[in-house]
Amino acid sequence: MKKHVILFFIISVLGISIFAYLFYSETGRPPNLEGQFWFMVLAMAMANLCGLLVSTIDKGLNRLVSWRKLFFTRFIGGFVANVAAVSILVAALGYLIVVAYKVGPAPFYQQWREEIWKLGILILIILFIYEVFYGWFYSYRYFATTQVDHLRSERSQMELQFESLKSQISPHYLFNCLNTISSLLYKDSTVAEEFIRRMADTFRYVIDNQKRKLVTLAEELGFVKSYYYLMQVRYQDHLKLDINIPSLLLDTLVPPLALQMLIENAVKHNEVSKKHPVFIYISAQDNTFINVSSTKTIASPGKSFNIGLANIRDRYAFFTSKAVVIRDQDKFVVQLPVIKPIASPKEANAHHYPLQHA
Repeated sequence: MKKHVILFFIISVLGISIFAYLFYSETGRPPNLEGQFWFMVLAMAMANLCGLLVSTIDKGLNRLVSWRKLFFTRFIGGFVANVAAVSILVAALGYLIVVAYKVGPAPFYQQWREEIWKLGILILIILFIYEVFYGWFYSYRYFATTQVDHLRSERSQMELQFESLKSQISPHYLFNCLNTISSLLYKDSTVAEEFIRRMADTFRYVIDNQKRKLVTLAEELGFVKSYYYLMQVRYQDHLKLDINIPSLLLDTLVPPLALQMLIENAVKHNEVSKKHPVFIYISAQDNTFINVSSTKTIASPGKSFNIGLANIRDRYAFFTSKAVVIRDQDKFVVQLPVIKPIASPKEANAHHYPLQHA
């Protein structure tokens, strides 16, 4: 409401100023309220009517032509349409004056020709300036909105990534690793040494990639192998992992820990034992999906798998229009879309993501 009052005031002042200029250029003296009050009211009303007409036209054009995609087309189109509409409105007012005062169009034009031309030039200048500022304001608002949306997207990604990383640096995870090391030191120091090295690799990977949005599939698979070693020490031959990925896909991108979360959940939500071994397969499908499938044994009590899957789905949604596919039948299968970098992985982790899905 306040905005409309301010606009009404500004446009009214503009209308009165135009009338005052035309009156002064004709008579050599400024108008006075006593003699020209109703002319000022008419000028004010006409200016607001023109403003309403211009605003309506611009709103309609905004729906038809995008400032962002066709800036100059939208600018020229808006300027021409507004000039035409305002000219018709002013001409209609002139016709009403001719009819009211019962003078012919030709005598009226001859008497006010200079003022009519001045008014026409003023209309062109005012509408041009208005369209420039309108286009600038619209572009600035779009830029500001885009920046806000981008920051929100960044925040959402960081929150999702934090959730995935948090499980790998939690006290519970560290305690389990230290407990395993303590047990190994008394049994096999060589295995204990390798376990420590692989555990260090996993923590280094988590720390190094905590701010990266994407990593190469080769990096993620290297981390998965280290993580699998830690799990295999605990579960022995009851847990098997088979990786069959063509070399041409190793430079494609995945969100950090996406594959590891699926392996972790396969272990967490199944009973892993000699009687019920768990087999996990990582493979490619038509070079468009990375398949992670796991056998299903007796369900192990714990948190819902849906939380981890939702995290992976949401993170993939930032980088590809292809959805993560989940099939829960004889095996539990998750298909992750292959993300191909158009630019380098370093640029893909910057503010913009020049990516395409396969």
